Amino acid sequence: MLLVPAAAVWMGCGIGSLIRVRRGSFATCRGGRMANLESIWQRARTDLTIDDGRGQRDTFLWEHSARVARAAVIIAEVPDISPRPLDTTALVAAALYHDAGWIVQCREGLVERSEILVRATCDLQRELAAAMLEERLGSSLPARSLDAAVVAVRRLNDRDVTLPEAHVLADSDNLDCIGALSFWQTVRRCSNDGKGMQAAIETWKRQKEYHFWEARIADAFRFEPVRELARERLSQFSEFMDALAWQHGGEDVARLKGVRTGSSSQRLPSI
Repeated sequence: MLLVPAAAVWMGCGIGSLIRVRRGSFATCRGGRMANLESIWQRARTDLTIDDGRGQRDTFLWEHSARVARAAVIIAEVPDISPRPLDTTALVAAALYHDAGWIVQCREGLVERSEILVRATCDLQRELAAAMLEERLGSSLPARSLDAAVVAVRRLNDRDVTLPEAHVLADSDNLDCIGALSFWQTVRRCSNDGKGMQAAIETWKRQKEYHFWEARIADAFRFEPVRELARERLSQFSEFMDALAWQHGGEDVARLKGVRTGSSSQRLPSI
């Protein structure tokens, strides 16, 4: 079970309120100006949403990035996570922009909006994200925080990186891909491929058969408390997917007649 200081629990307030548990809502930056994490949060919200062609904003990437940032701040407070206090400003900036390369490529017409985050983020996209972070926040962050944030983003896929902020960011990002939160990504992927719920269920069954998620959890996380939380999420998600498969197959409906779907003389073909 992941234990965090009571003051650090997210209560639905602004990111600035969460960050203040570390006394780090503001940091001195170039020219004596202050880096306000609330303003960085709002800037990222604008940068990481994209028009859906109908006058609405697609928030899929933004919501992922916001969850990762929130988780990263809390994980950073867990005892023995790092031998030194982490740079909260760098951590939040990196977490918010770590997948921004997708937005850059989408705006350049290199990927479709519906393709964002449906596969793993590549090194090129990390480079684009780091460049966007520098461009958008370069005048707002302290030099040391900016440098740490850029390194954390650029080397997020690198297991050999030694920067503690990158370690926390990696675990936060991986955690967001485990459990029920991953289902929306699966839905987007299947939708892009013209497939429905049956494909999502079959994918889950194959992953379960080959212990895909157990292997990923064992390999992807640096910190044991986060790994334990990932296992807890997977267990909850397994129950959800079992219920989804049961209902999709009409097994619960068949109980109204007192038979299993496979034994019904009026059974229709499978979906």
